[in-house]
Amino acid sequence: MAYGLEPIRQANGGTIRNNNFVDGNGYRIAATAPTAYFEGDTVSLSSGLLVQDIGSGDLGAIVGVFWGAEYADNSSGDVKFVRSIAVNTVAKAQFKAYVYDDPSTIFKIQADQAGTALTSADVGAVVQNLTGSGSTVTFKAGSSLDSSTASNTQNATQQAYPFQIVGSAETDLSYSALGTTMDVLVKINTHSWGRYDGNFPTA
Repeated sequence: MAYGLEPIRQANGGTIRNNNFVDGNGYRIAATAPTAYFEGDTVSLSSGLLVQDIGSGDLGAIVGVFWGAEYADNSSGDVKFVRSIAVNTVAKAQFKAYVYDDPSTIFKIQADQAGTALTSADVGAVVQNLTGSGSTVTFKAGSSLDSSTASNTQNATQQAYPFQIVGSAETDLSYSALGTTMDVLVKINTHSWGRYDGNFPTA
């Protein structure tokens, strides 16, 4: 089952941290959630607020990966900490979101291995994403990689693909056959706070 993006390590050797700041006000979601947000969803900024809008085949800047939120319940006033937000959930004020927003963060994500399977030759390639329904049980996102879109020779459109492959995330660092999903390591290629610099660690 797809699970979105899971932070694994920092390319620069630092500590993995999620953050809640931008211009001193923090990452915020509109008080009435415009979409559902799940742990592992990519998010971007629109009019200063976080939106979860990176759908299948979408291109564009990503500010990071959503990892929960804090808000005051509109009815009881109780402060809640949640790993996911249902669409149209109403808070007393804007949601305070936590985001893995460091452009050097390496994430694990499932690749569908459909159409064309990823192989070790695809390390460094850019690749598109696939959306899927998040889980209200695990609170995880449902997004994955569209293996058939991986490209090592990028034109202007492909350069805007959201992810770049770092390597296999399987225990034995293998690559699965066509039709068998696998876990891979990626960096965000179209990051709002910085882009790929050509220096990947070995997987």
